[in-house]
Amino acid sequence: MNTTQPLVSVLITNYNYASYLGEAIDSALNQTYPNLEVIVVDDGSTDRSREIIASYQDRIIPVLQENHGQAAAVNAGFATSKGEIICFLDADDVWLPTKVEEVVKAIVSASNAAVVYHKIQNIDKEGSLMGLPWPPHPVIRGDISHKVAQTGGWWPWPPSTALSFTRTFLTQVLDIPEQEYRFFADAYPADLAPFFGNIVGLNQVLSYFRLHGANNWSNSARRDERNLTELEVRTKILNSVLLHKGINATVCLEHHLPYQEISYRLGKRQDLVLLSQLMLQNPWEPRLHSRLKAIAMLWMNHSMLLSR
Repeated sequence: MNTTQPLVSVLITNYNYASYLGEAIDSALNQTYPNLEVIVVDDGSTDRSREIIASYQDRIIPVLQENHGQAAAVNAGFATSKGEIICFLDADDVWLPTKVEEVVKAIVSASNAAVVYHKIQNIDKEGSLMGLPWPPHPVIRGDISHKVAQTGGWWPWPPSTALSFTRTFLTQVLDIPEQEYRFFADAYPADLAPFFGNIVGLNQVLSYFRLHGANNWSNSARRDERNLTELEVRTKILNSVLLHKGINATVCLEHHLPYQEISYRLGKRQDLVLLSQLMLQNPWEPRLHSRLKAIAMLWMNHSMLLSR
């Protein structure tokens, strides 16, 4: 990798987000880091998105395709890219001006990095701040492959707007399976990254993550059922890729805390002892009092349900 100013590819995927797309593109073009290309993949939008993309002329690299889903859009964007670092940006999100500069610094100074991530700040559809920065866990750095294997493939990575991958890593694992990851493409490289290199977490907010009526994160209807199915698909494919690549690791949803929590909420599993053990052993929460508080709340809620 060029250790002075490596080329960075900004990969924006869009489907009918004309209301926000221009702001996302502008935030990529207005970075303090100079050596970057901005690739905008439009996945068959039917709104004004392509008109907006055309207005940027040669300032961006457009990739226009029929609607095949987010995974297909990421695959097409990566095939077009030339950068040594690939930064994901959803079309309804916004970057802070120093985002790419900080990511490059982190990757250049790290050893064998597969992914750099940072914290995000939620905003509403008008751009007003909502809540506290997240993920709430202390940032993660280094080789976490053993921990991820022990926790069923789970580590607390943020949405795609806060994920940047090295080309070295992505070349080993892409293309993303397009049908299975049609709506959650970022999960594929995020799940695999710990088994192919080091994780570099930055304790800075460098992106705004927009919550609005059109994205998956704002709609609670059947969310748990959908997430449960997604985790089952992801685990099956993760194990398949690890086996194919000759990596000696297998993950199991029995040890996956979020999966077990969702199963409990849906009434599919009532093993509170197992769930309590997973909460107590959670390696991503170093504060013992926080783990004990989560266990206490679990049993308190269970007791309240029984008393009704």
